Amino acid sequence: MSRATRGWRDGFTLIELLVVIAVIAILMGLLLPAVQKVREAANRAKCQNNLKQIGLACHNYENARGYFPPSRLAGEVQTWAWFILPQLEQNNLYQKWPEGGPQIGNIPFPDFLNTPIPVYFCPSRRESGTAKGFQQPIGDCGFPTSVGGAVADYAAGVGTTGDDGIGGGMGPQEPSAVPPNGVFVAVRGVRVADITDGLSHTILVGEKHVPEGQSASYPWDCNTYDGHNVVCSTRSAGPGFPIAQSPKDPRRVFGGPHVGICMFAFADGGVRPVRSSIDEYALGLLSHRSDGQAPPSDY
Repeated sequence: MSRATRGWRDGFTLIELLVVIAVIAILMGLLLPAVQKVREAANRAKCQNNLKQIGLACHNYENARGYFPPSRLAGEVQTWAWFILPQLEQNNLYQKWPEGGPQIGNIPFPDFLNTPIPVYFCPSRRESGTAKGFQQPIGDCGFPTSVGGAVADYAAGVGTTGDDGIGGGMGPQEPSAVPPNGVFVAVRGVRVADITDGLSHTILVGEKHVPEGQSASYPWDCNTYDGHNVVCSTRSAGPGFPIAQSPKDPRRVFGGPHVGICMFAFADGGVRPVRSSIDEYALGLLSHRSDGQAPPSDY
């Protein structure tokens, strides 16, 4: 019997092919969100671990010195992100510019400042290998050449005042009008005993908001190691300083790429998410180290 007599055929009809394509498209549409959720869950876990490592490094620094690292020293010198490099197993890099070393303007070739540290990057936003380094404009602040530096996705909490204690950062002769009240303070480090509101209720380090399209752009995303510009490595939180409300939010505040939350390391070493919609006053209670108020129970 011939194949034609038995009604056999060699392929799909056009309608059958279209149906198969439609089914595949539906399955892909169902699977893609699930894959994205799994990927974001993994990235969020990595971000949480990064903050955990940073928090532990700050505590190890405090164990050795008796106080948490300062937000920065006066002048063109280091920030907290540089001070804790030995605790993050980056001592070789730290030794190129140890604490108390020369001001950056007196370092002939500070190319080491462009070195990114993987733990300082949230994978939901970018990887350290793809992060574009910040370049300070030529001639800015009197420098004859551009001063570059690695950027980062995390910032130290300096409290509710918008400042860490030395105003523009050019030296202790320019103190801020309002004393800083966060865990990180310029020049001097905060002791555990100074955090009277409780370590578990006080923000240590959090995700730094960088508006969409402003990667490696001053003042949102710049040299996290050089203490000249406080906005590069610190953030305030509280009234006037909410968590970023959208990817394009232009304010210099905390905020991360995770939908609905911002991740924070607290002074007790724990890492917890805070709702992006948290009331500014309640956020300020978490940011202030010694306001004497009851901490918010739900954030």
